[in-house]
Amino acid sequence: MLWANDRGLAIAWVPLVWAGASAVKAIVAGPAGALSDYFGRVPLLLAGWGLRIALLIALAFTAHGQGEALTWTLFLLYGGALAMTEGVERALIGDFSHASQRGTAFGLYHMTTGLAALPGALLFGVLWQG
Repeated sequence: MLWANDRGLAIAWVPLVWAGASAVKAIVAGPAGALSDYFGRVPLLLAGWGLRIALLIALAFTAHGQGEALTWTLFLLYGGALAMTEGVERALIGDFSHASQRGTAFGLYHMTTGLAALPGALLFGVLWQG
């Protein structure tokens, strides 16, 4: 979001871009789940991770002043790429965990991802305030 603002997107639009990306994610999640059932979880996961990397690289190399439309487009596409990976990651946990340990497996997954995201969130807060 700091990147979007740095590239010329008015700060007032930042929450709307985030909401738009979340809406795209919600729309894409169902079809992405069906694709993971059809093609397999790992191929869709690898494709989604590849797309996420490509979009983050595109975001990094987008020059200041290239327009709000490009910023919106890249963030909306990123929301779709998130939908391709997040559900599949969770489905893999269900696939590989024993039925009697499934709750524990999901709890550990969410605890680990939350702890991994915490330093980034704290750094974001520091950068935002500074």
